[in-house]
Amino acid sequence: MSEIIIRELREDEIHLWDDIVAQSPQGTIVHEISWLRIIEKHTNSNLHLLIGCLGSEIIAAIPLFSKKKYFLNGFYSPISGAMIQHLGPIFPNYDSLKQDKKEYYFREFCLKLDHYLNSNKKSDFILIETSPNLLDARPFVWNRYDVTPKYNYVKNIEDLDSTWNDLKKQIRKNILNCEKNDVEVYEGNLEDYNFIIESLSRRLSEQEVELPPSKDYFLDLYHKYYPDNLKIFMAKYDGNPVTGIIATTYKDKISIWVGATRTDTKGIYPVDLIQWKIMEWGHKMGYKYCEIQGANMPSISYFKSRYNFDLEIYYSAKKENRKVKIALQFKKLYGVVEGLIK
Repeated sequence: MSEIIIRELREDEIHLWDDIVAQSPQGTIVHEISWLRIIEKHTNSNLHLLIGCLGSEIIAAIPLFSKKKYFLNGFYSPISGAMIQHLGPIFPNYDSLKQDKKEYYFREFCLKLDHYLNSNKKSDFILIETSPNLLDARPFVWNRYDVTPKYNYVKNIEDLDSTWNDLKKQIRKNILNCEKNDVEVYEGNLEDYNFIIESLSRRLSEQEVELPPSKDYFLDLYHKYYPDNLKIFMAKYDGNPVTGIIATTYKDKISIWVGATRTDTKGIYPVDLIQWKIMEWGHKMGYKYCEIQGANMPSISYFKSRYNFDLEIYYSAKKENRKVKIALQFKKLYGVVEGLIK
C-alpha cells in the first residue's frame, strides 16, 4: 500500500474541508471551517488544516491550532479558550471501511502526523482530544502519547416514551412540577442568548473562574450558526427568564452545550424541564441522538447521570518533549508552561 503523506490544505482546496467533515463519522459542527476560523480569531492562535493523502485520495484530516509562548511551541485540537471538549482527527467514510483498513489509516496517519509536527513544525507540546465516534486510542499510545479516557452522555431519542421512562423518577416529578407551576420553555433569540452567556459568566466569576472566550466569540458563533445549528432554549417563570441552554445540531445529533445556570426558584427545577424539552424537540425534528456534554467531574456527572443516558467515550492524548519537562521543574517558569499546556 502507498505511503500516507501529511500536508496542509492549500488555499484553493479550503472549499473541500466541510465536505470532508460531513463525510466523516467523527466530524462535528465544531470541525466546520467557519467555527474553526472563529476559534482562531478569538484565541490568538494559528489554524492548520492538515490532511493525510494516500495518492490523490484524502483519507484523514485534523484541524490543529498552534500557539507559541516564549520558547515553547504548542499544537492543539481543540485549543483552550474555545469552550469545546473535543475535536481531533476525522476519517471520511470510516464506517464503510473494513477493520484492517480503518486500523491502517488511523495508525499510519497518527505516525506521520507525529513526525510532521515534531520534524516540520518543531512542536514542544501536542494535545488532541478526539470525537466520541473514534473509539480506538491505540495509535496515540503506540506513538507514546499520554492517553486519558473522557466521557459525555448520549441517548437514542427515537423512542420518546422509552426516553421518558428511563429518566430518574425524581426528574420526571421535577418536570411535571414545573409544568404544574406554569414554567414555560421556549426557543430564544439573541437577547436570550446573551442572557445565558451573562449568567454563565457570573457563575464562573463566583467560582473565581473567568469565562475563557470573549463575548464576541459567542456573538460570532450566533451570527454564523443561529438558527440552523445553534439552538437556544429558555425557561420563563412568573413572566421572567430564569435560565437557559445553548445546544448545537449537526447530522443526526442535538448536543446540549453550555448554560443551565442555577436558579432561585426554590422547589422548582426548570433545568430539568429544559433538558426534557430539548429531547422532545430533537425527537420531533428527526434527530436520532441527544448528547449531554461533560461527564468528567464527580459532582457534574452525578447531576447529569440522573437522566440515565448512556456513556460515550472520547480520548485526550497529550505529548510533551524534554524541553517542556525540564521547564516544569523550574518554579519561575511554571506560569509560562502552565499557560501553554492547559
